[in-house]
Amino acid sequence: MRIKPLIVDKYIFKEIARPYVAGVMVIGVVMLSNFLYEVADLIIMQDAPVDEVLRLLLYQLPEIFVQSFPMAVLFAVMVGLGRLTRENEFFAIRMGGFSIYRLVVPLIVFGLLVTLGTYLINEQVVPWSNHQARNIIRRLALQDVMPDVQENVFFEGPDDKIFYVENYDENELTLESVVIFDRSRGDGFPEVITAQQGQVLGSDWLLTDGHLHSYTSDGRLEVAAGFSEMELQLEDDMEQFLARQRTPAEMSRQELRQEIELFQRSGIDVTRLLVDYHMKLALPFTAFIFILVGTPLSLGNRESRALSLALTVVIIFTYYVLVSFSRSLGRAGAFTPLVAAWLPNGFFFVLGVLLIIFRDSLFGVINRFMTHFF
Repeated sequence: MRIKPLIVDKYIFKEIARPYVAGVMVIGVVMLSNFLYEVADLIIMQDAPVDEVLRLLLYQLPEIFVQSFPMAVLFAVMVGLGRLTRENEFFAIRMGGFSIYRLVVPLIVFGLLVTLGTYLINEQVVPWSNHQARNIIRRLALQDVMPDVQENVFFEGPDDKIFYVENYDENELTLESVVIFDRSRGDGFPEVITAQQGQVLGSDWLLTDGHLHSYTSDGRLEVAAGFSEMELQLEDDMEQFLARQRTPAEMSRQELRQEIELFQRSGIDVTRLLVDYHMKLALPFTAFIFILVGTPLSLGNRESRALSLALTVVIIFTYYVLVSFSRSLGRAGAFTPLVAAWLPNGFFFVLGVLLIIFRDSLFGVINRFMTHFF
């Protein structure tokens, strides 16, 4: 008797939906606890008001739960399909005329829905909520009038200037690879100041070993001058200055692209930013990738739920270690930004497809054996 495909699809959806929701909640709580651990000293030492702490946690929730989505998908697949295998339901479905390729269809649909939801939330909600959360941290960490400079950060300063700092040593108060766009002329081509190093002196920045470039209204280079030292005074309205800081995590993909294009027009190296830009699209596909890898592994697990959890941890750890290394190599120029962003997904995609093919071939051998002897 052939089983109706729609019935099987609904059954599989139901089988992974419950552990998925549970996974999101459990992983989200763990990640929230880790975030509290990271900011505990800041909150206690700055004697932060209770309402500020609650707002900080509220603003951090979108990013925490979005990060938990793909991990929860893998958990749901390993647990849900693992149960089907252990109780021989998967075998019964296969005997009813379902190939493993047809079985994986509802799972892929589920993974793509999570991917789409993750991308939309990352673009529409997370940048805003991250900005609000980090502004609270910046206000709590504010000392005198010095901005809380971070690595790989954009921020707007007085007199219609945009700043970018690639590296900041908060102990030595030194800056590296500083770029400043002065848009006060308003003719579409900002004056660009670049400096290899800088030193924070109270409310001033002392830039060294730099260059100044000025352009005509039609984009031609008008002035190109080097300098050994340049002092910038940034004491005007510093608290508002802090509130406008934005890291790539506080930008949507479109906003980051606009900043990258501004840098490119001025001849600035944007490799690090391009890696982050491409990763904003690549990382939401993690849920889809985990479906491909988790499905054949869960269908081969007839042991226990504990083994499913162990495999889940191993896959997640391996994937994010590869993401970290690939991102670093992309920033260093060893890979192009596009390759650096998509390499982990590409590797696990191929791995998942090969595992599915292997699992289908293995089942075919077992099925022929049982048909012949029984």
